[in-house]
Amino acid sequence: MIIRKAFFLLFFPLFAFQFLWSTSFSEQFKRTGYIEICNNEHSAATFDSLYAYFDELIEFLQTNPLWTQKLYIAKERFIRSKERSYYSTDVFGFYDESERKERSQISFYYSTHFHEFICSHYPEFKQVPEIISFFEACFEIQKPCGNLFSEAAVDLGIEIFSSKYGYPPILFKVIKYLPSYSATRPHYDGVAFSLFLDSTDNQSLLLSPYKSLFTIDDFSSPPREFSKNQSSILLIPGTLLTEFSIYPTPHIVAQSGKIRYATIAFAMRPNYTPQKIEFSSLPTFKS
Repeated sequence: MIIRKAFFLLFFPLFAFQFLWSTSFSEQFKRTGYIEICNNEHSAATFDSLYAYFDELIEFLQTNPLWTQKLYIAKERFIRSKERSYYSTDVFGFYDESERKERSQISFYYSTHFHEFICSHYPEFKQVPEIISFFEACFEIQKPCGNLFSEAAVDLGIEIFSSKYGYPPILFKVIKYLPSYSATRPHYDGVAFSLFLDSTDNQSLLLSPYKSLFTIDDFSSPPREFSKNQSSILLIPGTLLTEFSIYPTPHIVAQSGKIRYATIAFAMRPNYTPQKIEFSSLPTFKS
């Protein structure tokens, strides 16, 4: 184990794990529901730039419905392709829920295969700077995440990512919460792992380790152990690891009354059909 961990430090220099030596991932997930990670790869300025590109994309698509429709058509074609099965989901592309009171958010689900599919089948997209600049920013930021997800699976002793592609399928989400956003119930992510890469308001994210019975008081904002000049990111398990006795971490984004941006990378399971499993019921938060 020590030799493997030392190899990890040499081969994956972008991340420093807080509990690397004293606690296994499995034990830490059971204890706190998450693992805090120090990301030395991306600065706050990187995400500020990403959100600026995202705002430009939002404005472009909201004022150019024909391009929004083209993007939707491309997404529908992509989810009928063989590349889609690698992600085991149909969730890709642009979701504008700004007019839905109970949602009040706008998000984009990016993947490298979706990016490549659009550029090869719809070359006209490459002529739209608002689209291609956002795609390229997503591509650069999500690149190191595959190594981290692979190492997490190795530490847990599970083999879920082996495939002809050689790396985990990553669904990369950028989201903008509007001031009227308000969630009333926590949720579980239907993924293998969720990696919370950045947020403009860390205190809004509340979570709890998995339990047989939850109350509102179980949910809190995770304390960040790394200093303010470092980027603290969080790794949690999703619902697709239950067969390995690894249970998902429920979480909720609390209402803040202001615009909030966040970036999350999801590790999916290749060519996997989720099992029907009932998890512990989650409490309702007052809106």
